[in-house]
Amino acid sequence: MLHIYYKNPVPEVFEGMLDEHAFLLANDNCSFVFDCYQDDEHAALSFFEKWNERKWLKRNLPDNAKIVVFSEFTANLLRTNYHKTQDHITVRQPKVDAVYRPIDDDAKDVVRYRETSGDAYFLYRGPIHPAAELKNLLKGFSIFKKKMGSNMKLVLCGPISKKSKAFIASLDTYKYKEDVIVKHDVIDDADLIAAAYALVHPCRWERFGFSVLKAIKSGVAVLTVEDSAMSEFAGMAGMFFNEKNPEDIGEKLIRIFKDEQMRQDMIGTGLSRGL
Repeated sequence: MLHIYYKNPVPEVFEGMLDEHAFLLANDNCSFVFDCYQDDEHAALSFFEKWNERKWLKRNLPDNAKIVVFSEFTANLLRTNYHKTQDHITVRQPKVDAVYRPIDDDAKDVVRYRETSGDAYFLYRGPIHPAAELKNLLKGFSIFKKKMGSNMKLVLCGPISKKSKAFIASLDTYKYKEDVIVKHDVIDDADLIAAAYALVHPCRWERFGFSVLKAIKSGVAVLTVEDSAMSEFAGMAGMFFNEKNPEDIGEKLIRIFKDEQMRQDMIGTGLSRGL
C-alpha cells in the first residue's frame, strides 16, 4: 500500500511521476513524502503554521513503515526533525517520462517562433506562486537585460491560483514586461522545455522541482537553487544561485549566456546520466 503525504495537493506535484512510482511501490507498505517545506528555514510560514504542519505529518506517518523520498536533502530533514523515521527512509531516484528528450535545431526554431516570435528564452516551469521567488527572478532578469542588451525572453510556465494575482498584476509595471511571457494552460510541455536556452528554477520546494530533471533529460542547461533538493538533482549538470539574491541570479544568467562552452558542457554532463 502506498501512502502519499501532501496536505494541500497541487496537480503538478504528481505530473508524469506518480503513476510510475506507485507502480514500483505497489507491493510495499510505504509512506511517500515529497519534501519538508514546514521544516526549511526559507519556508514562508508563520510559527503556528509550521507547528501545525509538523504535527499533521507526525500524526500521519505510521510507525515502522518504509518512508520513500526522492532526495537525500529531504531524507536528512526527516531524520533531523522526525526521529522515528531514522531507520525507515529510502531514497529513490526520480524517473522522467520518455517524452522529455532533446530536439534538433529545426524543431527548436518551430517552438521559438510559436512562443517567442523566434527569440531564445530562459524558461521557468513551476507554480506562479509567491513561494517560488519569481519577483527575485524578475529582478535578476532585469540585471541580465540591462548588462547584456539581449533580446532574450523569459517564459514563466505554470499553474495560476489566487495567490498568483499580485505577481501577475506587477508585470504591468515591469520594465521588461514585453520580454516576459506567462503561460498557465500548458498540458504538453516537453517541446517548450527542450527548446529553452536554459531552465531557471528559483523555487526550492522539491514537490515542484521535477522540471529540473525534465530539462536535464531534454538536453537543457539548468540554473537552480543552491543547497536544495534541486541542486542535488542537477549535480554537475547545473549552476546554482541564492534565490533570495537577485544580483546572484542575474550574474548566473549572464554567465550562462556569455559562456556557450560551459553551457554545452553542462548539457553534455546531464545527458550522460541517462535519466
